[in-house]
Amino acid sequence: MSKTILMRVSLVCFSLVCFFLVACDHEPTAAVNDLDQTVVVDVDRSSPSLDGSLDDMSGAALDLDLNVADQGEFALITDLEVEADMMLNTHISRPEPPATSRLVQPHSFTWGRGLIHMHSVHSHDACDGDPKPNGEPNLPCLQDLREAVCSSKLDFMLLTDHPVSFMEVDFTEATLHHSESGDQLIYDSTGRVVGNRLKCSDSHEVLIAPGTESALMPVMFRRRPEDQTWHGTRAPESVRGLREAGAIVLHAHTEQRSFEELWPLGLDGFEIYNLHANVNPRSEQLREVLPDLTTVLSAGVEGPHPDLSLLAILRANRWALSIWDQFIPHTRALGFAGSDIHQNLPPRLFQTYDGERLDSYRRLTRWFANYVLLEERSLEGLREALLAGRLYSVFHLLGEPEGIDFYVTDQSNSRYEMGSELPFQEGLTVHFQPPHIPPNSEISVRVYRISKRGENAQPSEEIDKVLLIESSELNLISLDVDQPGAYRVEVSQTPLHLISELGSLAELLLRPTIWIYSNPIYIR
Repeated sequence: MSKTILMRVSLVCFSLVCFFLVACDHEPTAAVNDLDQTVVVDVDRSSPSLDGSLDDMSGAALDLDLNVADQGEFALITDLEVEADMMLNTHISRPEPPATSRLVQPHSFTWGRGLIHMHSVHSHDACDGDPKPNGEPNLPCLQDLREAVCSSKLDFMLLTDHPVSFMEVDFTEATLHHSESGDQLIYDSTGRVVGNRLKCSDSHEVLIAPGTESALMPVMFRRRPEDQTWHGTRAPESVRGLREAGAIVLHAHTEQRSFEELWPLGLDGFEIYNLHANVNPRSEQLREVLPDLTTVLSAGVEGPHPDLSLLAILRANRWALSIWDQFIPHTRALGFAGSDIHQNLPPRLFQTYDGERLDSYRRLTRWFANYVLLEERSLEGLREALLAGRLYSVFHLLGEPEGIDFYVTDQSNSRYEMGSELPFQEGLTVHFQPPHIPPNSEISVRVYRISKRGENAQPSEEIDKVLLIESSELNLISLDVDQPGAYRVEVSQTPLHLISELGSLAELLLRPTIWIYSNPIYIR
């Protein structure tokens, strides 16, 4: 491997390690600020296999060698500035996502697009580790977040700031309320603040609710929990206490936990996707991601639009999905995509040719979101939809989920939506209507049934996961229900419509990529 490529790979690996440490550690870490050390990684694309233990990092794909790099040399490999006349015509600004009010609406509901697991100036590790200089909110960083959720046309944002910072402020400040911008506080029936209606300059509104992330991730608090230690204690009594404070109790970073750890807690749901699982140095997926990300960042203006760099990283979080599949034959469990955005990577590490940091709030809020089927566009309407399981996780960088529909009918043609739970009976039919796909692109729809092995099977026992159908057609899929189980859908897309924005790396990045996860329909 040439010295230039090795240097670039060194930068990427060090950046990924920093990314994981900054985003996943609940305590500040000095490692990310120490630019005198770098991790040199020799990437061997001819590695025979990416299979094996999740904890086995000894394979041929990565050869780790820690050493100290010369700071001048480091400066060379982070200097990706280019002249304006070198910009390719395909690398113009990408359009903003459309407001969900402009989309084809789901049956009997309205769309709500939003983020779960978000960090603001009330997390100690957000905003490049300086969220509150001199004790006051980092206004440029806060403005970046406000502008991002507005330009990305989000309908809701469930904040999950770290408890130490979160407990220092009241709910008015915790929900980023700014009266001068036209924000409106949201109150419950007792007059307590439970959220904020953030007002954008174009009159778009974003519902914001307070929450925290530590050992657990409670969202949408109605009041302060009685015991502040519940935030950081992974135990059933903590879940019950946080729920009594009005929270929906979720769990982040499923990839770091086991089924045995999560099952006893009584959670409402957990992440089935988190970007950090793809770049976690302790997981096998880094072996898959690192060569592609290195290639993309090394390509500069010859490569894809920086907003499409997710295509180098995006992989299914197999570990999280396997835990989810272990849960859902036995109990309800909301699956969602966790954004976990901090805007805290040192900008020098991931410098893209457009001059914007790779981990900006604006860029990352457009990569993926949770699309909820709302009966009412309010915080209470959102709470009801989440608890009912009416949520699709959508990587809308690839396109909007317009036209998608997932439901069950019975013999009398009564309809039961995604998230419904009903007893097994004769005459049930599962239906899935694939979404409209972007021009020239291709999709693969997979409908799964996940079931217990026997009526009295215990949660710790093996489950049966059956692929009922895999189809590339756009027609309505209808399947007779012949046994109980949790039925869910995955949609992958080969995004051929993006070819003009992928530059010289189109061949690498145009591949089947996860697009949409449904939540289950439970047949008991």
